[in-house]
Amino acid sequence: MNDFEKQWLYKLKISLKNIGKSSLFENFSLSHQETINWSNLLMETLNQELTEEKVISVMCGCACLAPKDYLKILRDEYAKTKDLKYVHQLLQQYFEKSITKYKNLNEDQLKYIIEHEMGMAGKLDGNTITAVKIPKDFHEYFQAEDPAKKRYLYCHCPRIREALKTDKKPLDKNYCYCGAGFYKDIWEFILQREVKVKLVESLIQGNEFCKIAISI
Repeated sequence: MNDFEKQWLYKLKISLKNIGKSSLFENFSLSHQETINWSNLLMETLNQELTEEKVISVMCGCACLAPKDYLKILRDEYAKTKDLKYVHQLLQQYFEKSITKYKNLNEDQLKYIIEHEMGMAGKLDGNTITAVKIPKDFHEYFQAEDPAKKRYLYCHCPRIREALKTDKKPLDKNYCYCGAGFYKDIWEFILQREVKVKLVESLIQGNEFCKIAISI
């Protein structure tokens, strides 16, 4: 079992424990396999045993999380000012600077990301932020022409991205709340209170991008 899978399973264990369903994890762990079929069985069981709200909570808890170094600055700034618009602007500036370096982007590529509301900050409209995930393999994604290959290159999840190479729907849509949890964690850390996330679009649902709405 690779390190990512170990970490993901640990997060799943904690998420189920937090809602009083540790026994479900024990059952899953006994049959665990690093396959899409096992993940399908996981989602089927969660949907049978839990309300949709709790399924979403569990999957959000499995998310990869953003580093907190800069987010601490934003948390402190929001605590002082209570100015959501200002803190959102700071996060956008940080994202643009860091993603340009991390992905080695040129000006046109950065412009594309901003125009499509991609990245950590997304677009703020009132008390709702809409964020679109950037392609994981950014440069390869825009060079690819085959739709299945583009889906694979876009997806951030090493657990299921292989399944996106086919036209078959790989998993229940709520699985991708794992990705939405990334944004939930960012804003709950900054605001120090609960926020709600909604998966608006996703590759699994047949969309071109994965789009998440965060209700502040």
